[in-house]
Amino acid sequence: MERANDIEGSLADQLDRFTTTFDNWNSLPPEIQDLILAFLPLNQLFQAGLVCKNFLNVTMRRSFHQARARLRPREYCLSPLVFYAERDSWHLRGFDYENRVWRKLPPFKSPIPAPDPDLFKDFLVAGDKGLFCMNVGKASEAEKLYVYNPLSGEAFELPALELSRHPVVISMRVTLAKKNDDMVASSFVVIVIGSAAIGTGSLSRKTDVYDSVKGRWEAGEDVPGAEFSLNDYQTGVYCERLGLLLCVGFMVDGRKGVLAFDVEKRKWRKDWICPFHDPEGDNAVMVHFAIAQLVECSGMIYLFSEQVVETTVTHCIDRLELESGSEGFSWTTEWKRGRHGNTGLLVYPEYTCVPVGENRLCIFNTIEKSGVVHYMSREQGWMGETTGSVPPPDLEDGVLFHSLNPVGYAFEARFGVSARPVLGADAV
Repeated sequence: MERANDIEGSLADQLDRFTTTFDNWNSLPPEIQDLILAFLPLNQLFQAGLVCKNFLNVTMRRSFHQARARLRPREYCLSPLVFYAERDSWHLRGFDYENRVWRKLPPFKSPIPAPDPDLFKDFLVAGDKGLFCMNVGKASEAEKLYVYNPLSGEAFELPALELSRHPVVISMRVTLAKKNDDMVASSFVVIVIGSAAIGTGSLSRKTDVYDSVKGRWEAGEDVPGAEFSLNDYQTGVYCERLGLLLCVGFMVDGRKGVLAFDVEKRKWRKDWICPFHDPEGDNAVMVHFAIAQLVECSGMIYLFSEQVVETTVTHCIDRLELESGSEGFSWTTEWKRGRHGNTGLLVYPEYTCVPVGENRLCIFNTIEKSGVVHYMSREQGWMGETTGSVPPPDLEDGVLFHSLNPVGYAFEARFGVSARPVLGADAV
């Protein structure tokens, strides 16, 4: 807060020192227009753009995005996320857990098309630090991968993949770097893996990585194991400490577990065997493969799953501990709760697990659009205490998208992150 107050004071001083009288808004220098609008709360900022074209033009300038980023490097942290269609536009609402309110971001602009809600189940949407990466290509056509900032409206279409295949994994990693004290310089990496085997196409284990600094796709190692190795439609989880992208899939020995991709080396850990459960343990436990989902929260990695023992169905959260510099791992069950009814739906995930704050995970019902929040603490000596809830959002006349892609991440809305590559950028 001290940093934010310093910035506000600095900007206010600049305005105070500017004493020349102007007759109208257009006579103000652009930098002063940027500073004035940068102080507005986010909802008022977009309202101003709707009622005044001059204000709208200012909010679309890169100089305004930089001024806003100096004042507020991050607007909100939103999770869970709900995508829907309204008035022929693609919309997003996210829950601001800190303030206990659903936030509505601006509708996605051209060239991002409004997808058909009935086809959305096959789309993938990944996000990180102000940017989304989404495949909006129809199943009968080649994929169309865009990187998009919903606040600035800036979009960038990624180059076509050498092998068009509608990958079933998309992961996005954004790195921020300081430039003239502004958190506006950024780079990003997009990782696409596997294939949906649309139509007459064959399954593919191919891995491709797009680096915005290099401005091109680079081939990584194929996924080890069988042709069908990966659970369909996931974003995976990035382990910052080890530089690994973790995905749910079939391991080289045919069992269900976690696969690891070294992002920097562009190689898979072929000999690393990380099954969901100890093979020497209770063989009667069945993990529902279509629902198993990795999620990161406060630096820890969890597996949310639906497990069946005989006829008893439970939801479980297990913590995955990875050992640095080795192939070692361990699982610890943090939370387990029986669910009502039979096993979950197969057409799209009925439940998902998302981070909603420090050491807090929400089990979110994607049909009812509500959830229960659990506090995960090892230090307190107990796990998974229920601490609150997420009420359903008011979607007005929106039509919900039902997706095979469980959005298991928190999205940070930011103005100052560019969707366009900065070739040779020295991001750190």
